Order: sequence, then C-alpha cells, then structure tokens
Amino acid sequence: MKYVLIYCLLLLSYVAEGQEMINYRDTVHHFSLDVPDQWRVIRNDEKNHIIFAAQRTNSGGLHSFPEHVTVNVLPEPNSNVDNVAKKLLFLISRNPYFKLIDSGSIISQGKRLVWLDEIHVEPNRTDTFFSSIFISYADSKTYLLTASTFLPFPDRFKEIFHQIGQSFKTGKAALKERLKITLPANSQWTMITDTEVDNLATRQYLPASETPQQWSLLITNMTMENARVDNIDLAIKNFTNAAISRASQAKTTLLGKENLPKRRWALFKVETPGAGTPESQLYYVVQGPRSFHAVFIAKKSETLPADFVSKWSAVFRNSKVINE
Repeated sequence: MKYVLIYCLLLLSYVAEGQEMINYRDTVHHFSLDVPDQWRVIRNDEKNHIIFAAQRTNSGGLHSFPEHVTVNVLPEPNSNVDNVAKKLLFLISRNPYFKLIDSGSIISQGKRLVWLDEIHVEPNRTDTFFSSIFISYADSKTYLLTASTFLPFPDRFKEIFHQIGQSFKTGKAALKERLKITLPANSQWTMITDTEVDNLATRQYLPASETPQQWSLLITNMTMENARVDNIDLAIKNFTNAAISRASQAKTTLLGKENLPKRRWALFKVETPGAGTPESQLYYVVQGPRSFHAVFIAKKSETLPADFVSKWSAVFRNSKVINE
C-alpha cells in the first residue's frame, strides 16, 4: 500500500502566531512543509519537476491571489547545498531584470538550508515578482522551495514566506533506535502518547476500553537517545528512587539482570503495599547499541500477581532493539 499512490500527502494542523498552518508531508519524495490553511494545494504530477504547489485563496476558495509556493525536486549527484546555491544564482542572474535583495542560511533539523530573497521580471509578463527561495540538498537531490508574489506587497507575506521556509524539511528520515514490544494478541491497546522531546522518545499505551483519566493498566516505553549506562544497577536505583519519591512504601524486587558490556539489562518490579493510592510497576531496562531503553507496565494495585508478572516478563524479555 505504501506506493499505491504516486503522490502521498499526510496532513497535520496547528496554529502558529495566530496563523493556522497545515503541515504537508510527501512520503514519496521525502519532504514536508507548512502552509497557511486557506491556501489551495495543487498536485502537479511532477510536471517540470514541480511536485507541489499551493496558492492563497479567499475564505471560500473561489478567488485566487498571487501569493503561491512551489517545491521542485531535481537530481543532483555529488553536490552540496552551497554548490547548488551558487549554480542557481548563476542561472537566475542571467535574467537582466533579476536583483538579489538578501540572502542567508538556516538550520532545520540539523540540516543547513540557504535562502535568497530576490525580485525579477519574467518574459512576456509586466508584473515584477518578489520571491523567497529556500535551497536544500539531501539524498543526491536538490530541493527548491519558492514562495512568490507581485510587487508591491504587504510585508507580512515576506514573514509568511520565511515561516514556510523555516518549516521545510527534506530527505529520508534517519533511522532511530527503538525497543519494539509485541503486545499480547488477546487484548487491544491504544497508543495515547508518541513524542520526542530533546533526546527522550516516549510511547504510551492503554487498554482500548480505558482512558487517560480512568485507567487500570498503562504501558510506557521510553528511549533515551545516544545514552549509555555502564552499570545496570544505576538504572535500577534511579527508577527505585523515583518510585519511593511518589510512595514511601515502595518495595523493589529484582527478577533478573545481566551486567555485561554487550548484554546489559534488568527486570524488576516495584510494589506499593499499604499505599493510599496504590500503583505498582514491572520494569524492563536494556542498553542498546546507541541508546538506553526502559519499558514498564503500571497497574493500580498494591502488589503484582504472579501470573501478571510472568506474562509481562515474557512480553518484555521477548522485545527487540530495532532501527525504525
């Protein structure tokens, strides 16, 4: 199903500085960008290498304005963003009515983009164009985002053009190390959290019939990216101390561990007998090749039944560190 559609866009919406934006992600050509929600998106089927276009419209979508944005993707082996920018400047400066207004660079997700603000006149047109061009290079391809309008124009459009450009992300996403667990087939689970903040990635699951406000079981799967624990006892201690800080009655029982350089893991449970608001957890922590992983299931009970511990110990110990 992944490539049944030649062109695949996934949409997410958010509000930035009072301007509602839509995020478009092309999973075939590997880029994404944000555009204002009232701009009409056009799919160009790669005509002239333009694989994305959007134009500002009125609220009913019946009238179009000159402001528009396009994305071109061109094969460019053995190059880099600076060489591409120089080449582009050389080509467009051959237009005698071209003038470079400003230029610079930004960093987006660790990748450097070059931007140009310019004005020009096109053949057989009386209008003078203002354009903000954002240049990226990834996977042996040049990605060009061009946002344009006519002169004169309100200053806010330049700000919008640069907001769009700063959202421009290109290239295949780098694979990331994660701990993959296979949930029991005889139960249904719903993912309620999937976040990456700084170097911490977190996924949480609840039984399909439960809510974040009312739950009896909660699975949390965390990855501390590019982190290494040289002694698994330190990880056990840190999680135990965190449990004690929430409930002084917390009791830790070690169920198994290895502390070898290439086999560093631990399985343990934390129970809260006598706690006013009981919550017990079964933890599995493991050092991966590049990152440290911790998964645990929390149950709102003072202790964990033996069959519960046996069942989830098997689930966690059968998990695998993968790249996804």
